[in-house]
Amino acid sequence: MSLALREENFVVINVGSSYTMAGIGMHDTNKPPSVIVNMEEYDYPIKENAIVDWTKLEECWHHILFKELNIKKSRNESPVLLAVPVQWSKLEHERITQIFFESFNVPGVYIAPQPLLSAFGCGSVTGLIVDVGSQMTDINVVVDSLVQSQSNFTIPIGGNHFDDYFLQLLKKDDQFVQHINTLPDITLDLALARFVREQPGVCVVSVGHNIEKAAATEPLSMMDDTLAGEDIIEDGLGGENVRNPDDEESSDIPERINVEYKGHTLSIGSYRHRVMDPLFMPEILDIESPSLPESMRLAAMNCEPPEIRPKIWESIIVTGGCSQTQALPKRIKTEVQLFLPHSENTGDTQPRILNFLRIPDYFTVLKDKKYQHFSTWLGAEIVAKLVFMDAKNYVSKVDYNESGPSVIHTKSY
Repeated sequence: MSLALREENFVVINVGSSYTMAGIGMHDTNKPPSVIVNMEEYDYPIKENAIVDWTKLEECWHHILFKELNIKKSRNESPVLLAVPVQWSKLEHERITQIFFESFNVPGVYIAPQPLLSAFGCGSVTGLIVDVGSQMTDINVVVDSLVQSQSNFTIPIGGNHFDDYFLQLLKKDDQFVQHINTLPDITLDLALARFVREQPGVCVVSVGHNIEKAAATEPLSMMDDTLAGEDIIEDGLGGENVRNPDDEESSDIPERINVEYKGHTLSIGSYRHRVMDPLFMPEILDIESPSLPESMRLAAMNCEPPEIRPKIWESIIVTGGCSQTQALPKRIKTEVQLFLPHSENTGDTQPRILNFLRIPDYFTVLKDKKYQHFSTWLGAEIVAKLVFMDAKNYVSKVDYNESGPSVIHTKSY
């Protein structure tokens, strides 16, 4: 007989290559994670969505459960939901299950794919999910709560590449370099580039690319009047979870901007808006890969039947640690138009509306713009709250003892 589990004991762990998020107590899902672990402390056991060091990864999870969340191992009443990359194999799921039951003594385990949880966190069961991480960018499609494995595309470009590229741009700014040389306690390095890139409102990635002009030369005729229409949502999604990209760019953006760094004021030029160019033009880093707009198009085109594709474009979700860069959805929206088919004769398979989803307004805390990258976390909280209420939905210790690690495949998305 399975132990009756209580919401205040439910644990969620959202696994990441640079940061892993965790929290306990799903009675209130309207909250950010209480624990954020820097994976650098464990020598980055996950690289490019692959587990490279199981020992270090287990150490990280052990620290989260028994140090950060103060769970008692001898009497562990906290089931764990793990949000993991879609690339992880069945064997990896089984090993995770074994670790949590045999090493951590948990009463229950549930493993869910991160793209699906991102969709749930934005109030949808269908969508095109763009996860911009520190090492790479993942594009996935979810249709009716099922991740479409044939539509998974990975661009080997992420936040670390943006930092490298931005550092190159900073070094070409003679005025900036001369100023840095007069400051003995500051080095022009990746740490500085990353600090500037992550400052809110400093890098506005739709500025200075003439993308409005480009779009005007190749209009998507059926979308001209609807692209910014945040109230045009089909199938009852409502307008409370639609993110209007045009709201994210200020009209008054200075040529140079001052940034405070280690007690000094640094002046950064307009090249700062080009920080995410590698995602749209991988060739500038000599990386052979489709661009983000092209990868999104390929992901959608791989979905069958073709009639589902317009609905996918109506539910675009941009998440991940680097998704907070200002005006990223606007640039994606405008450049994606150039890849989409357009015709005067609208068919069932032709995209009509581009919509970006966000965390709905009824999550009064997480709806804030600074928390939008927590959509995967929120989706994991919601699923944990549902599945751990009934032992039929998750793998319990009884299930594990009877069937072993492979039982995880019988109770997961």
